[in-house]
Amino acid sequence: MESSIDPSKWKEYIKDNNNFTQAVPYDFKKIYTKLQLASENPEKLNPYCTLSAIYDYTKFFASISTGLSMGFSDITEKVEQMREKFQEYQDTENIQDLLYKEIQLGVYKLNGSNNKSLGHGKDQYAKYISASRTFLRLLWFIEYLIDIFENLLKDNGKTAIKKIIGNSYNKVLAPRHTFLVRKAVGLALTFSSGGNVDNSVNIIFQYPEYTEEARKTIKDTIDLMKKIWNGGNDFYTKYKMLDLK
Repeated sequence: MESSIDPSKWKEYIKDNNNFTQAVPYDFKKIYTKLQLASENPEKLNPYCTLSAIYDYTKFFASISTGLSMGFSDITEKVEQMREKFQEYQDTENIQDLLYKEIQLGVYKLNGSNNKSLGHGKDQYAKYISASRTFLRLLWFIEYLIDIFENLLKDNGKTAIKKIIGNSYNKVLAPRHTFLVRKAVGLALTFSSGGNVDNSVNIIFQYPEYTEEARKTIKDTIDLMKKIWNGGNDFYTKYKMLDLK
């Protein structure tokens, strides 16, 4: 899984819409490469490698059902919001740098609805939605994926994919989502395919069978994603930002 990505060119990559499109097929090996690069310096997360990997992971939901893909369309929207913020704050060098910029500006709590109550009803931040709020929710999604992958390890790939993602959703994301979002995801899971027991590892990790090599890849992927999650979570913990509404 050699990399053709130069992490130092992330500002060039992140502007290119061709790097963020559902038209490009799901490719786990490319995601794995991005995870490797992003996890090399988790205290200064590379924006392109981190956000592109998250974006690309949403594509495997489409292989299960269109409805399920739509149910997680908010993730791709949040990635787009982060891309826009890096265009707005072009002097930032990594994800934590962007988040700290918002702390300095006093706008990290803004969510588009509370702006007026926080003193930004008539200025340039009147409709601002902070990257700090947005990336926190992307960290939730990473946590969700980690739980899915850990469950794959526990049951040796014997459980149907839609059951695994449903169980992980109920554990990790459902408590953080509104009733309407929970309902939409629940309906998408109900009418999705993915009923075959043996297709979980193939759909996500693109191994035809659950082999020892596949198991090692899943474990290594979890380790990389935990490094990325810890890098982000440590920042939010340090600045007491884990409860952003």
